[in-house]
Amino acid sequence: MLPTQRVMTAYTALVAAATVVYMAVPSALAPVWAVIGLAGVAAMLAGVRLNRPAHRWPWWVLAAGLLTFVGGDTYYNVMEAYFHASNPFPSPADASYLVTYPLFAIGLSGLVRYRWEGHDLPSLLDALILTAGLALPVWVFLVQPLTEIGGLTWEQRGISIAYPLGDVLVLALLARLLTPSAGTGRNRSVALLVVGTLTLLCFDIAYGIMQLHDVWRTGTLVDSGWIVFYTAWGLAALHPDMVRLTGSAAPRESLLPPPRRVLVLAFATFIAPTILLLEGLKEQPHGIPVIAAFSGTLFLLVILRLAGMVVAHRRAVARESALRAAGASLVSAVRQEEVVRSCEAAVDRLLGPAVRHRTLLLPAEPASALAPRHAELVAADTLEPEITARLDGLSAALVCPMVPPDRPVGAIPGVLLVAGPAGRLAETRSSLEILASHAGLAKERVVLRQEIIRRESEAYFRTLVRNTSDVILILEDDDTIRYASPSAASVFGASDLAGQALPDLVDPRDRERAARQLTAVRELGPRATHDHWWVRHPEGRVEVEVRCSDFRDERTVAGLVVTLRDVTEQRRLEHELTERAFHDSLTGLPNRTLLLERIERALLRGRRESSLTCLLFIDLDDFKLVNDTLGHSAGDHLLQDVGDRLSRTLRRTDTAARLGGDEFAVLMEDAREPLDAELLAAQVIQTLSRPFGLGGESVTVSASVGVATARDSTDADELLGHADLALYAAKSAGKRQWRRFRPLLHTRMIEKHDLQSSLARAVAEKEFALRYQPVVDITAGEVVGFEALVRWPRPEHRPVSPEQFIALAEETGHIAALGSWVLENAVQDIAGLQRLHAPARAPYVSVNVSARQFRDGGFVEEVGRALRTPGLARGSLQLELTETVLLRRDAQIQAVLRSLKELGVHIAVDDFGTGFSSLRYLRDFPVDVLKIDKSYIDDIPHDARQVALVEGIVRIAQTLGLKVIAEGIEDRAQRDLLASMGCRFGQGFLFARPMTVEQSGRALRRDGTRLAPRSGG
Repeated sequence: MLPTQRVMTAYTALVAAATVVYMAVPSALAPVWAVIGLAGVAAMLAGVRLNRPAHRWPWWVLAAGLLTFVGGDTYYNVMEAYFHASNPFPSPADASYLVTYPLFAIGLSGLVRYRWEGHDLPSLLDALILTAGLALPVWVFLVQPLTEIGGLTWEQRGISIAYPLGDVLVLALLARLLTPSAGTGRNRSVALLVVGTLTLLCFDIAYGIMQLHDVWRTGTLVDSGWIVFYTAWGLAALHPDMVRLTGSAAPRESLLPPPRRVLVLAFATFIAPTILLLEGLKEQPHGIPVIAAFSGTLFLLVILRLAGMVVAHRRAVARESALRAAGASLVSAVRQEEVVRSCEAAVDRLLGPAVRHRTLLLPAEPASALAPRHAELVAADTLEPEITARLDGLSAALVCPMVPPDRPVGAIPGVLLVAGPAGRLAETRSSLEILASHAGLAKERVVLRQEIIRRESEAYFRTLVRNTSDVILILEDDDTIRYASPSAASVFGASDLAGQALPDLVDPRDRERAARQLTAVRELGPRATHDHWWVRHPEGRVEVEVRCSDFRDERTVAGLVVTLRDVTEQRRLEHELTERAFHDSLTGLPNRTLLLERIERALLRGRRESSLTCLLFIDLDDFKLVNDTLGHSAGDHLLQDVGDRLSRTLRRTDTAARLGGDEFAVLMEDAREPLDAELLAAQVIQTLSRPFGLGGESVTVSASVGVATARDSTDADELLGHADLALYAAKSAGKRQWRRFRPLLHTRMIEKHDLQSSLARAVAEKEFALRYQPVVDITAGEVVGFEALVRWPRPEHRPVSPEQFIALAEETGHIAALGSWVLENAVQDIAGLQRLHAPARAPYVSVNVSARQFRDGGFVEEVGRALRTPGLARGSLQLELTETVLLRRDAQIQAVLRSLKELGVHIAVDDFGTGFSSLRYLRDFPVDVLKIDKSYIDDIPHDARQVALVEGIVRIAQTLGLKVIAEGIEDRAQRDLLASMGCRFGQGFLFARPMTVEQSGRALRRDGTRLAPRSGG
């Protein structure tokens, strides 16, 4: 029998030669065409014979359909070539053609049936989408014109329509065969069937169109389409891949279709809109209802496909959860029964409680004969009878080998066999394979553990002596060695120890103790003793664990049995693990655990010896800057250098530890007074302030230190907590500072926490009040505006200064809500004053804005809403910003300021001169007002330099066209000096203290808008 490849080559050559004859010799058209067609039929039958598929009848039906197609063509060609008669329509050839399509449909349905197990709804939907998309152009461009053409009988019209619809039916079945939810690789036979069918469809459409226009002729290149159809189907049957078309292959559920299929489905769904667009461009569109129906059908199919993807996703999530729980359960399993229970519980969750199933874990012996290398879905009756009997009558079973997919071929530790409905098993196949691999690992681990336990507990003398790594010695009464196991060479450097005294082989430092122990075993009777010795070895000393037993009464032994186990490496590892458990891996310093232990010991010793234990908590101030600029590697080197420098600074009795990150601690023992710890803290700050060399660069950092002593602490945790509080106080005071814990610090922390809680409640319930301090024209004494100041009235508590609660609001993030409340109410109050009192010039209100509030994305909209307050005169709102907001050259800040200026808002710089004053931001930003801080105003009556400084600020502002407001004017001398400098506006206690809105209204009514200075300055 010729190989399949050679048969395919011979068949292709035959068709090619026949095609050349067909085109070149018109007189031989009919017989050559018959030869080409019958060759395709013969190729299909030969392919079934050669490849021996599991189910042959679908291929026989397809061959019969191809034979009827060839018969119709042959009848048609013979009538025209030899009888010179025009074929009537319909004719026997048409009857032969029409029989072809049911045969094709039956054969392809058989392939689909045997190819894919279970219900694969996603693939069916994909096939329907593709079929509906391709059926539409066939209907619009071929079927519909055939229904409208005149002069045809109903038989002629029906047969003309049946041809393209039959091609679409065949293509739909091929699409179903081609579109599983998760493919199992390319199949050349399917590809050849699709190529042949697409060619048949295209050329049938072309044939129909040419028939409509009466231009059809045989013997032309158009006939090559059917030749390709015959040849492709013949090659599909000859190709070895045809065997897989009737072999079982379970589709695996996939959340998303493959990318190529997505493109094909997208193309299919766009066919209807494209045809609708083409018809819309015509003057008289046709088939709009049909196009609409096809579009609706495609839309419904796509919606169903998406719904299926959602359901598949939910199932995948549930399976993942079940596998995760099973993995955790299998990891903790220590017995085979626990592995079985874990697998049964996982299968219950994967298949669902409503699905009847059975789970078996078969051991290695049956598994090796039963299991393939990959999971297979088999019929239950094909298994061994004893296994089938345990499946409770279920018809299908999934056999999963308990090996990971990437493990080389070898012995199979077992099989996970799950019996149940074939569809559900096919859907969960991949999950059950994963479960089986996890179960296999768990079984191997359980077996290994049991083997280890068996070996450890096994007391067979031969195994103990010949195979153990322990050294077994039998001693005479004078401690000489009568027998030494072969493993003695690893401990003593030689296995021939007979006749030597055991104490002579022990390290001199342990020799006397070893002799005493051997004597004690003989004198005290048959008890076993344990000890550790160091023995001599040619390459050094070896530490051994020693067990001595008296077996002098045992006839087979008649001596002392000494078992030696080399524990040198074990002790080294234990020491290393201890080091890792109690020391920082980066710096080698003690970690928090060891530090707390040493603190506890130091506290106990301090109470016993009346000494003082102190703790320093150290935090590097600029460490984050080093990480951000030089990288984390440089940061690690810096931490190592800090640890080394700290260790060199301390006494031997002190302990330096790393607590994590850039935090260190120093335990100072045996101090006389707290002053000793304070001096050490200052020394640590000075030591760590010296530059560090990192990779050729000099880096300077600073440290803050918190100090706590045992006088204020009862245990290690409290001492550490007090040092942490002291460190917080030191960092609050600035860099390179140290602070010692005082009880007041703890009290203040509690008060701060209570104040934070009260502030959060006050912001939520709006428990604040506004006061207004007038801004006065110094020369005229007129009130031109008010600065809104927020107050927090707490009738039942100690009052909180604005500086305190505003700073706390900044720290906790409540400043945005508080600032929004101030802005809203201040604008409403000033609008009310403007409406009620109608002064000659409407006073403005100035509202302070925090940096966080200013950078809020909705701040401009918030100001815009405030400006829409009814009765508010335009230009009546002034916002006060601190210099720190304007120091950053930020495009966002400039954009916000421009937006505020467009709304008519005035911008003032508050506390000018107290920050990093710069003329740059006065140039770059649209500032209107400078408010000179009170600290500049206090000393101007007595300090000429202060006068010059304030006068310079006023002149700079005048040059830049800015208004100047002096804050904190408290006496007439200050007012007069400011007036003489040209500073026109001011505010302070000289004119009025902050007032309520009602008092502000009375101030506006008094003498028009004039406000006289308060008597007494």
